[in-house]
Amino acid sequence: MSKVITISEAINIIKDYDTVAIGGFVGIGHPEEIISEMEKKFLKTGKPNDLTIVYAAGQGDRKTKGINHLAHVGLIKKVIFGHIGLAPKMAELITSNLIEAYNFPQGVITQLCRDIASKKPGTIKKTGINTFVDPRISGGRTNKI
Repeated sequence: MSKVITISEAINIIKDYDTVAIGGFVGIGHPEEIISEMEKKFLKTGKPNDLTIVYAAGQGDRKTKGINHLAHVGLIKKVIFGHIGLAPKMAELITSNLIEAYNFPQGVITQLCRDIASKKPGTIKKTGINTFVDPRISGGRTNKI
């Protein structure tokens, strides 16, 4: 398989129940066209569904761009994020308990992605101990679901 593929080919790699990590910061480096096409495919076909989305920094424009494209019941099952303020549509799904949601420090999520890419066995940090992200407290849960 070529390292260069079309947006359609990239989207078709994503299957139901997959975990998808998305890079970017606000609008910089965020794959807007790919995410927009994922939304269009889901609205047309209902696929993929029940995805887990992981992203570190806020991605959006506080309106319709960025992670907001993925804010559809059925498309998303769980979101793990470092910042939600730029994605009001995703925040609405979270506060309505329609998807699972976890908030962790942006830097920890970024380092976790780096460690996964370098095939390290895990990431252990002291960041967040004795705060809501501590697994002994709430483990970063942001809603009841």
